[in-house]
Amino acid sequence: MIPESVLNQIQERVDIVETVSAYVPLKRAGRSFKANCPFHHEKSPSFIVNPDKQIFHCFGCGVGGNVFSFLMKIERKDFREVVEELADRVGVELPKDPKRPVESDAERDLVRANTAAAEYYHRVLMSDPVSEKARAYLDRRGVRKEVLEAFRIGYAPEAWDAFYKHARQAGLAEPLLEKAGLLVKGKNGGWYDRFRARVIFPILDGKGRVVALGGRVLDDSVPKYLNSPETEIYHKGRQLYGLYQARPAIREADAVAVVEGYMDLIACHEAGVKYAVATLGTALTPDQVRLLKRNTHNAYILYDADKAGEAATLRGLELFLEEGMDVRIVRLPEGHDPDSYVRKNGAEGFRAEIAKARSLFEYKLGLLKTSHDPSTLDGKVRIAQEMVGLFAKAKSEILKAAWVKELSQELKLSEQALLTELGRSTAARTARTAEKSAAADGPAEARSAEPAKGLPRQAERLLLSLLLEDDRYVAESRRELRLTDFYHPVARRLVQILWEADERGARQEARGLVTKLQDDPECVKLLTLTTAESETIIDRDRSFTDCVKRLKALRLDGEHRSLRQELAEAQKLGDQNRVNRILYDMNELNKRMKEIHEKKDKR
Repeated sequence: MIPESVLNQIQERVDIVETVSAYVPLKRAGRSFKANCPFHHEKSPSFIVNPDKQIFHCFGCGVGGNVFSFLMKIERKDFREVVEELADRVGVELPKDPKRPVESDAERDLVRANTAAAEYYHRVLMSDPVSEKARAYLDRRGVRKEVLEAFRIGYAPEAWDAFYKHARQAGLAEPLLEKAGLLVKGKNGGWYDRFRARVIFPILDGKGRVVALGGRVLDDSVPKYLNSPETEIYHKGRQLYGLYQARPAIREADAVAVVEGYMDLIACHEAGVKYAVATLGTALTPDQVRLLKRNTHNAYILYDADKAGEAATLRGLELFLEEGMDVRIVRLPEGHDPDSYVRKNGAEGFRAEIAKARSLFEYKLGLLKTSHDPSTLDGKVRIAQEMVGLFAKAKSEILKAAWVKELSQELKLSEQALLTELGRSTAARTARTAEKSAAADGPAEARSAEPAKGLPRQAERLLLSLLLEDDRYVAESRRELRLTDFYHPVARRLVQILWEADERGARQEARGLVTKLQDDPECVKLLTLTTAESETIIDRDRSFTDCVKRLKALRLDGEHRSLRQELAEAQKLGDQNRVNRILYDMNELNKRMKEIHEKKDKR
């Protein structure tokens, strides 16, 4: 992990205006610069670069960030790559990444053994007469020579010791080859090849090193697939076949297609879908999803159209959802996988299927409707409960609200009832410090009755922009307000971060917050939006006072509604003592509300 101080040092030496202007022509507009957004098509410029805050934001598509974010998006690179390039450009020395340990001798030896095997098997496939049957097999499946070269596909001969003989000549020791899973020790003490009579698929890590091999039979023999064992350099749950080759295409398309097998991936590549990767004989894992998230936030899942494939798809969907990624499902006709579909229908037909990808909502709802009758009350309840359980795993509050509305219309159920059910499902998963503070500060009824949708209220946005502008406002807002006064969850989280930093005596600049929150796109979007909007503020002190008064008034309005409800209940029960207490509280609340409205600006 790169220290925040080093990242700040880089940003202090890099001018975002100069960086952005190398890609799009900027024009001065007040204190900021304007241009047509490079990330979506538009006729009128809505892309703003703020040189004071070193932030950019597009009012059209909502994308925003700092200089790191801009280069990551426009160059299709990950965070570390961008930081390293900028650090080199401005002369800042980066500390060594503890998560990137120096390659050990044992790891180097394993890579050397796997590389030797991959090169041998590839050479055998491409030129040795013993591979005639394998070449015919791959030709029938439509695998071109360019693809064989790109993925370094090979063939392991039927002989028991073909590779072993080659390895001995190359000076590779048997214990190393056994550890790499390339040789197996026989009962009589001799050695034989693990991979025999199989098409070989080298598995590369993020650096392009051969860390393992996968082998597929040419007929119906079992096991159909055989993979290298796990070693210091290979963990099948943390790597994906084809990711190294697909990374440029993933970044260019800003999407990744996830398939199950080696030949499925090759078929995607042949069909022009070069942003495909494959799992390695296991269900998709959180580590693999996080690996993909470094390159894109958009994923397609293409698993077999059978019950097993359906279950694998649902597991994968939830993992992508939990990581805040947008995921869509390509459901091929029954009996087809990507490989068989491409061979039967061609590349154009396959790409047409991807274009018809269904959203997670549509896919899950469609499956549930096949097992529960949505025309019955019991069926609606069961479908709603399962759907809401899925919604609870989403990071985006806006997405949850949109899905609830859509499900309400689909099942003709109360939106409020679904929101209540969602609240129960989400509580254990998404409890945050801010939510705990909200519970301690007062009842939920004290907040607005409206669900958090879209952007925060204007007063929240305006006040947030002022907090990012001046530390004085951060300290004063802590004294005057509560976290519960910020109803929108994203605004509340940003305010909490600023308040906690102020409590420690630290300062949080917008550009630094963007880096810290880069895995939370909703926070970054609101952060850059409020920064861009700050130019419209003329009298900052008066705006601050007005916003504080507005948020306080909204809080008291909520408390007043709650008291009115309690009063009606007490009157209905005939509890005069409780009625008197509530009337006293309402009178005190009215005084406080009057004070807020009459309070003069003392600045």
